[in-house]
Amino acid sequence: MLRFYLIATAIVLVAGVVIAALYRGGSGRDLRVASVQTTASPSPPRRQETTSHGPIVPTGDAPWAMSAVPECFRQRREVHGPSAYVRAALPASARPLAAGTVVTAGDCTVTVGAGTVLVRRADETLRVPPQSTLYALAGGGYALFRRDAQGTTLRVYERSGR
Repeated sequence: MLRFYLIATAIVLVAGVVIAALYRGGSGRDLRVASVQTTASPSPPRRQETTSHGPIVPTGDAPWAMSAVPECFRQRREVHGPSAYVRAALPASARPLAAGTVVTAGDCTVTVGAGTVLVRRADETLRVPPQSTLYALAGGGYALFRRDAQGTTLRVYERSGR
């Protein structure tokens, strides 16, 4: 058994000598290390600027659309639950706005549709999905009543800046 260890050791040593001889006389290039003086301390990578192909325009269904434009409307109250419970929370002065009614507040335009409400601001358009009804309240506020498979929601808003 000792004989096999000696043979294996001899093979490894011979291979090491051959590789060292080839490396030394091989390419003729020497490895050089250069240093550069700097005054900055190491820091984490900095963000790189990315290019855009135009603005991203949010468009889609959003039950909270009027809450997404606080420059135009401020949400004052929100009620969730069964339809009868939420309807009882609707202010007595609430009057439903007819389809085709357009409400403006700041730079926002709210268009009442048949069961939907569209909220537009600049290039953004958000739709409050059906079944939605927008109500006008005494004093200039609005109430958004919405029913869906998850239940009923009432959101009460006032115009911003009041």
